[in-house]
Amino acid sequence: MSHLKDELKKLSRDLRAWLKDQDENLIYTSAVPSDNAPANIDSVEDLMAETEKNEAMAAAEHLFFQAAAEKKFEPQKKISLESLREQVIACRDCPLGISRLNPVFGIGSPKAKLMFVGEGPGFQEDHQGEPFVGRSGQLLDKIMEKVLSLRRSDVYIANIVKCHPMKNPETPEAHSNDRPPAPDEIEKCRHYLEEQIRIIQPVCIVPLGSVAAKFLLKTNKGISFLRGHVYDYESDIPGLRHTIKVIPTYHPAALLRNQNLKRDTWHDILLVKDLLDSASQ
Repeated sequence: MSHLKDELKKLSRDLRAWLKDQDENLIYTSAVPSDNAPANIDSVEDLMAETEKNEAMAAAEHLFFQAAAEKKFEPQKKISLESLREQVIACRDCPLGISRLNPVFGIGSPKAKLMFVGEGPGFQEDHQGEPFVGRSGQLLDKIMEKVLSLRRSDVYIANIVKCHPMKNPETPEAHSNDRPPAPDEIEKCRHYLEEQIRIIQPVCIVPLGSVAAKFLLKTNKGISFLRGHVYDYESDIPGLRHTIKVIPTYHPAALLRNQNLKRDTWHDILLVKDLLDSASQ
């Protein structure tokens, strides 16, 4: 039996040396039994059980410190977002800021793992000052609740531009007056969204529709081509602590016009669910 223990210790030393050479993360090396392994390790099965226990303890410790760090940053995130909101309220850098009724900054949790991004506010949003509050917003809420078991307060919702792009800015009370934001309007406003992303640091961003997807992925390809895949968010935003994933899907307004798009959207949101579930483990 002592011979088996000596062999196990030798295997443990060799394994630790190999892991060190491979420059693996310390969380893995901490899970490998040391030379002072418990006396009850008399078999390979015991060694595996002890290793699994150590891995579980290390994972729990990692989650604890991660939660503590998020709690520490949350008050500062709220302050930073509120300061940014004040900048948006005061902004008149492009004509959209002059014709709008209300700026539409964004809404949700500062510690959100998931962020939805649309192209710009519409009629209802311009009147209420909140993104996705009309029929499209109601559908988005249902999708979140049914597939992701999340509410609006659990995620963060924003737009590329913060003011209502109108066909005729002189008639803000008119319906059917929405249009996509122009490239120069997006360029003037983009730093607000990028700062929101930097503050929130989501795990995943879901662009809703072609305009948002093209902007975030820096491409000219349409949403029907882009959806159904997971991308890395390639950005020069300073201070991002991890790689953010991007999963494009159709804008809820498109689903209201074309019921056939719902199946693809369901598939896209399931990709989001799988990603969030993996990130929480």
